[in-house]
Amino acid sequence: MQQANNKEAPTPTLHQLIRGLGRRTNVINDALKLLEQRGHTFSKSAVYTTINRNGTNNATIEAALLDAIEAERSKKDSSTARRQALAA
Repeated sequence: MQQANNKEAPTPTLHQLIRGLGRRTNVINDALKLLEQRGHTFSKSAVYTTINRNGTNNATIEAALLDAIEAERSKKDSSTARRQALAA
């Protein structure tokens, strides 16, 4: 009898999430725009530092990055669905 694996899959890092979108994305610039809309001003280097530290240094930047990643993934999924619909 086999035992079920009770361990959950590890949570992906911000870096892994961004790399999973492909080679070219606008996630960094989109995150900076979101931060600006929310009344925050950060440099690109601060965003990259947050990515490298997996969000542990700044929760505000992490939230904007996650929102930008989600929007990018949704846009790609929508494009894929439209292509498939046109191919049918």
